[in-house]
This record gives sequence, structure tokens and C-alpha cells, in this order.
Amino acid sequence: MPAVWDRATKTMHCIECPTAPDAPDRLPVDEGVAGASARREHERLLAKRDAVINERYGRRLVKVVRAVTSEPQSTRAWAIGAKGEEKLAAALAGVDGLRALHDRRVRGTRGNIDYIVVAPAGVFVVDAKHYEGRIEIRNRGWFLRPDHRLYVGGRDKSRLARDMAWQVEAVESALRAVGVDPMPPITPVLCFVDGEWPLISPPDEFEGVRLESERSIRKLVLRSHELHAAMIERLTAILAAALPPKSAINLSSSAAAASDTGTVLDGSTNPMTRLIAGWIIAVPEK
Repeated sequence: MPAVWDRATKTMHCIECPTAPDAPDRLPVDEGVAGASARREHERLLAKRDAVINERYGRRLVKVVRAVTSEPQSTRAWAIGAKGEEKLAAALAGVDGLRALHDRRVRGTRGNIDYIVVAPAGVFVVDAKHYEGRIEIRNRGWFLRPDHRLYVGGRDKSRLARDMAWQVEAVESALRAVGVDPMPPITPVLCFVDGEWPLISPPDEFEGVRLESERSIRKLVLRSHELHAAMIERLTAILAAALPPKSAINLSSSAAAASDTGTVLDGSTNPMTRLIAGWIIAVPEK
């Protein structure tokens, strides 16, 4: 490095001292709340169930009926899903150098994207699943005509991978609309939170979709350096504006819809509880 000697002060001075580039400021974007829409849907169904009980038997019996019955599986599944999304968010929060957008709304659809992760290795469209059972790929065909399927807990869940296509398209369209070029790598990911993986040769991909746990996804998003910090911030701002957090559900309106069809009480596995539930009330839930 060029320098000059100052005889008077007997010191060496650099002619030009390079300075490290400043890290880009984190742009203020609405990152959303992990599992928010799933939590709201769970609360909506609970409110709907309570409204039915209140309408038929009065407010005094609401607690009694809830005490002797359990939530239907269709209602409980929303709470389980929200818990999985929250656990994944906590895992990603411990990774430096990435931005995560939670629970994003896609305009013109009723669906949502659980996560959009913008990281050094690219953009990752993540669908979090909190399922029980072993995750494996089975061949339902034969040697000359294979037919591979994704199974979780003994059930064919291949459609989960196919449902990622429209989510990836939504992210690509948002970036294409503002002229992002070149397009960053966009990777669809199914993240199985608390999943049961085979000890030998666990599957890592199905039909072009990555299969990850809440632990392995931390390595996936940092496996290469496709995007620098400034580009991560820029892409995050673009996607946050184009795909905002999913709008809140009006819980008051759900109470008015409590007369819709669907099972609201008969969710218990205890025979006596099911008998009491059937005696007290049996209203279908939509």
C-alpha cells in the first residue's frame, strides 16, 4: 500500500486507505407474522363453534359443552399448522444474512405463501407442514415404468409438491413485473417441521421441490452466494410490496355464520365424551 514518511512527526501515513463498504441498511418492510392466517382460521372456527352452542343452549352451557368435548380434527389442524410455521420462523430467525417474509397473500387467489426467504443462495418459496409420520418416496410403478410418490405417515402427499408451482409463479411474476434481470434462482421447498425422516438415505427432493426439515433448511439457504446483501434487501422490498401479508379475517362475521353446516363438537376420541357430545348437540360444521 503506498505511504509516505513524515520526518517531523516520525510517522508513516497511508496515501489512500481503503475502507470496507458499508452494509446496506435493512429496508423497512412488513415481514408479516408466521402462522397468522392459520391462527386466525383456528380462532374463527372456535368462535363459530361457541356461537352454535350459545344459540342453542345459552351462554351458561358453553364452558360445559367445551369441557366434555374436544375440537374436531379439522379445527385442530389449523392450530397444529400455525405452530409448525411459528417453529420454522424461530429456526430461520437464528440465521444471519437472510430476510424472511411470512404468510403472504397472492392477489386474485384465496391461497397464501407461508414463507418467502431471500438469502445468499437465492429466493426460496417455502410451504411449512407439521405432519406426523415418516417422510418417504415410494415407487408405485415398476422397473420400466416408475411412478414415484411422496408419502407422509403412509398417506400419498404428492400433491403438496405440485401445489408449489403456482406459488413459485406468483413470486416470479412479482419480480418480472418490475424488470428484475437477471432473475435470481427461485427454489420451492416443502419444510416438514418435526418430521420423521429415514435414517438411511432420507429424501431431499421430489418433482423439483426440495424436501427439508426446520434444521436442514438453514444450510440450504446459505449453500451458495448468488445474491449479495444489497440485492437481498432490494428483492425483499419488491416481494413485500407485491405480496403483502394475508389480510385479517373478521372474526365477528364468523359468529354470524355459525349456522353453517359442519361438525362442531364431535371431535373427541373418548367414547363417553362422544356419547355426551352426541346427547348435547350435533351440528355439522362447514
